[in-house]
Order: sequence, then C-alpha cells, then structure tokens
Amino acid sequence: MIKSFDEFYIQWHITARCNLRCSHCYQEEYNAKSELSLLDLYKIADQITMALKKWKMKGRIALTGGEPFLKGELFPLIEYLEQNENIWRIGILTNGIIIDQKIVDKLKTFKKLYYIQISLDGAKEKTNDFIRGKGSFKKAINSFRLLTDNGIKTRLMYTVHKKNIQDVSSLIDLAINENIKTLTIERFVPEGQGAEFKDWFLSKDEIHNLFQEIVQRAELEYQKGTPLQIIKYRTLWAIINPDRTKIPDVPLEIDLGGMCSIGIDSLTILQDGTVYPCRRLPIPIGNLLEDSIFKIWYTSDVLWKIRNKNNLKGKCNKCELIPRCSGCRAIAYAMTGDYLSEDPQCWK
Repeated sequence: MIKSFDEFYIQWHITARCNLRCSHCYQEEYNAKSELSLLDLYKIADQITMALKKWKMKGRIALTGGEPFLKGELFPLIEYLEQNENIWRIGILTNGIIIDQKIVDKLKTFKKLYYIQISLDGAKEKTNDFIRGKGSFKKAINSFRLLTDNGIKTRLMYTVHKKNIQDVSSLIDLAINENIKTLTIERFVPEGQGAEFKDWFLSKDEIHNLFQEIVQRAELEYQKGTPLQIIKYRTLWAIINPDRTKIPDVPLEIDLGGMCSIGIDSLTILQDGTVYPCRRLPIPIGNLLEDSIFKIWYTSDVLWKIRNKNNLKGKCNKCELIPRCSGCRAIAYAMTGDYLSEDPQCWK
C-alpha cells in the first residue's frame, strides 16, 4: 500500500443530476444518462470494502452528485455500506435544496452518518444566489437549521473566488450563528462549467491575504472556545506558518497544512463508475465496472507521477514544505494543462 495512513477517503458521485446550475460548477452535464443501477452501485461498494479489508484500513465515504438526494438509490446504498465494518464514516455532500423532515427522519436512522455538508457561495443572499441561483440561500439555511435541530452534524462548503471573497468574514459569523460544526473554504478550480469563469480566479496575493485573515480569525475563535472548526488541511495553508507544522499535538482547530491526497489516501468515483484521481482533476484513470480498484491504484501512470514529488515542476519541485503541501494538482492542471506544474496561487 502506498501510504502510511489508516484511513482511505472515497468521494462518490452517484448522480450527475442537479437542481441547481452554479456558475463555477466543475460539472458539464446534468442528466441521468450514465447513472448506475443499485446492483452496480453494490458491486462498486463491494470493491471498496474488499480493498479496505485487504489494506486493513478504515473507509470514509462522501456520497454526492450532482445532487445526491435526487437519486432514489441513495438510502439503500447507505444501508448497504453501513453493513461493512471497514467503513466507519459516511457523509453526504449536498446543496441542501430539497432536504425536508421526511429526509431528516431517514437520515437519523443511519448509525455511520457522520455529517451533512451543504454548499453556500455567499454569506448574504445576494452574493450566494448570484452564483447558485435564486432562492438557494434561504433553502440552504433552512436545511442547516432543520438538520441541527434534529441532532445531525453539519458542514458548510464555500468555494472562494473574486465574486464572493468579500463575504468570507461574514460567512464565518454565519457559520457560528447557525451552529454549523465545520467550515471548509475551498479554492475555485476553473473546470467544467466553471472553465468559463477563469477571470474569477484569485491571485497569489489575494489567496495569501485571505489565508492569513482566516487563520487569525480561526485562532481568535479557538481562544474564545467557539465550537466551529475551520478546515485548513489543504495545500498552501502550511506556508502561513511553516514552524507550526513542526509542533506536535497541535489542536485540529488551529492546525495548518495538508498534502494533496492524490495517490496517497483517496479516490473519486463518478456516476458511471469512472475513477478520477480527485474530482477536480478530471483525468479518467479507470472504471470500477471494468477494472479492479487494485489495478487502478497500483498501475495508474497519473497516480505514480503525482506520488513521486520529484516530478513536480517549478517552485513545487524542491520545496521544503512538500510533506505538508505539494501544491494543488487540480488547479495546476486547470490553469496550465499540466498537473505537475507549480501551484499558480502559491505566493512562496
């Protein structure tokens, strides 16, 4: 096994159907043409659980789309996944538009459901709805409240770019006020439909200043005892304070830095069984209806090239922070066409 971790992450897109058309979306199609049957979903689940058992690892699976709640097989699939002891946590990534009490009541029956992640792209209705569609802000907020009232952990996903960077501070306020447990602020990757909006891509200085602002706010909230956890485990975060990565037992709430997980401890599965290194790096490396997960994991040329950090180009090649960063391969690919090039938003 090419890793030293004990957990493997699968982001599984079970449908391409969606009830929104977010401007920056990484998808290009929104139909059910290539969706798999429940039987085929079970076959892929069996492959995943077989690999986890052989690797003696715990599995963390995030089910998403498109909009996963549009696929009727979602709940039977969760029930099937819960039967395997190697799968210990299941999450659902959603836009939150159609969550109601009936859905929440079903969600409460799942023992391994760890969180529901809902996306927002603005702390204010005007900003969010410009990007995600009219009425989406209020519906998402209502879903956060419904889930929280029923004891289900929530996460907020925020994709940051030039059209919403001004809302970040207010977004943290919103997450705290709505009792959201975790906030993830992701960099915009201009691919799929989002490729039309490369002018939304933030500069190095904008990312640097934003990350500093978030870290300062996160540390302040940590000192105040605020329960919100702001995720800072992605690439580039380690540059804010390189010495922080050397301190043992740093609380998760203020930890900084995380290597790109491609080829290390994760894979992405699409609605037709196609496998990507990650969802934002749209290079097919196999299909789980035709190839075994072992074949994909051990023979993919793309994965091996990314695993060998000597292959990285530009400033990423000899960077001392490779163990906690290595740059975003998806952003490099989207902006340069070369997934091994240096991260174009790195200010180091």
